[in-house]
Amino acid sequence: MRITVDFFFTSNDHEELVVRNKDFYDNATPSGNSVAADVLLRLAKLTGDDKYERFAVTVLRLAASQIRRHPQGFGRALSALEFHLGRTKEIVVIGEKGSEMEQDVLQRYLPDAVVVLSSDAGADAETIPLVKDRGMVDGKTAVYVCEDFICQRPVTEVEELDDLLTAG
Repeated sequence: MRITVDFFFTSNDHEELVVRNKDFYDNATPSGNSVAADVLLRLAKLTGDDKYERFAVTVLRLAASQIRRHPQGFGRALSALEFHLGRTKEIVVIGEKGSEMEQDVLQRYLPDAVVVLSSDAGADAETIPLVKDRGMVDGKTAVYVCEDFICQRPVTEVEELDDLLTAG
């Protein structure tokens, strides 16, 4: 079975056009297809649903020959591809909004990570599987650093978090 995915800049019921544009080239504004691929890959990491990853990979495959010839024109697509092929982390922060741990995570540049913030893991677990069976530790905000849904022990101190995020 072959999945075809195209993201156009107009809806199906838009007035009739000579051509329905589906740009892959990343100009000053990234192409809709590159952004969609990136978002779908991140959504797959958040939900654990491979269908989103398959859609994203299909989009990247459609642009692959153009990317090989003109990589300088596909910055966002290459970023999405790197996210897909590289090691990524899932970071889950469980605790009060605005906590020191939450602020520390949000101040970092983490291009190869998805971050989930939750003040109510029980309720959020229905839509975001990453928070299932996770909670605060001894009444403190806890941060779980995971790869492919396999998490390190939770940390409650900024120094411990720094060690986890800077380790290979």
